[in-house]
Amino acid sequence: MELRDRFAIVAPTPHLLLVESPSANLVGMRTRADNNDGSCREVLTGRHKGKWRVQYVYTTPTGLKERLSRLFDTKTEGKIFLRALRHGEKVEETRRSREVTLGEWFDWLAENDWPENLAEVTVTQRKKRFAKYVEKTFGKVPLSKIDPLRVRAFYKELRDKGASESLVISVKGDLVRAFNQAITPYQRIPMSLANPFRLPLPQPKPREAVALTPNEVRKALASKDLDLSRRAMLALFLLAGVRLGEMMAMTRGQLRFEDDLIVVDRAVLVAFGGLQTVGLPKKGKTRNAVMCKKLKGILQEFASGKSDDDYLWPAATENKPRMKKLVYATWRTIVKDAKLPAEMSPHDCRLTHINIIEKLMPEVSTTTLKEHVGHAASGVTEANYTRPLTSAQAVLRGALDRVLR
Repeated sequence: MELRDRFAIVAPTPHLLLVESPSANLVGMRTRADNNDGSCREVLTGRHKGKWRVQYVYTTPTGLKERLSRLFDTKTEGKIFLRALRHGEKVEETRRSREVTLGEWFDWLAENDWPENLAEVTVTQRKKRFAKYVEKTFGKVPLSKIDPLRVRAFYKELRDKGASESLVISVKGDLVRAFNQAITPYQRIPMSLANPFRLPLPQPKPREAVALTPNEVRKALASKDLDLSRRAMLALFLLAGVRLGEMMAMTRGQLRFEDDLIVVDRAVLVAFGGLQTVGLPKKGKTRNAVMCKKLKGILQEFASGKSDDDYLWPAATENKPRMKKLVYATWRTIVKDAKLPAEMSPHDCRLTHINIIEKLMPEVSTTTLKEHVGHAASGVTEANYTRPLTSAQAVLRGALDRVLR
């Protein structure tokens, strides 16, 4: 079904009102509907036989032509409606009645557009955020009638009800994208309309990430307070740079000790509301992560006796990934017993791993590092995963002293 067909049906009366886009074939109707007079003709065949069809072509405020087509039981009703159209009394009212609402448009994008280039979990998150936070306020409002003042009040209401700044920004991002797509490429509303959802919002204060030095990494992994399971989890984060979801889905079969590699080909995906599924890693990008000797020794001891299909850190009662909240509960005990900074997160371990390679291992090419950690581009590493490192500055200082003698 084409886009115009999905949103062209409106029923202000028991009969059908069909509004077609300018792409409709108007050639065959030049003598009956696009001569500024319109037409009222009896339907002679088909399921509407005996009814009277009114057709009328008008020019929109943006200069485009659109055709109205409506059925009536009697010729008199049709003539009265056509007369009103000719006098301009019904065109604007009829045009407004068929305009797609934000809810209809959002549903269409979620069904027909976003699945083409977004992960299923991302589409699901957008749909659920819309249903929970937006639909009641703007779901039935035509796109061109959304008031920026009401949008400003809407964002404030979300915050007043306890929504975090990051959640409000996520909701805003969903709405900005959807409205932009209504303007282009789909042209559901005029390009002259500004996006009412594109209002500036307070940005949440960014959390200061933690990057450990190599010496701090060694001390953390050597902590006598860690049991084998938690030491292996921390080592996988710090020495392989895996993401949290990749760790949660890790099985014994992914550890290729004979090749000193870890096959990262799956991850736990957490949808809006906490639903967990196992799928491909971020952006569908699988990779082989390098396993150094230190990590290999820890993982070999921990994985001993497990079969290839066994999860390394399974749920308490069955062989499936633990829930994310339980993993974080374990992580908090790791932070305490390994004497890590209290604010450190699992993702900070990935940052630490990449930072050490970037700053202290100049012989490792950017391509190799990118493949090892699963980044789509080298710029991602440089922009988001590098922090000042005292030992790295010592390397630079020594190199300068050596060159300058």
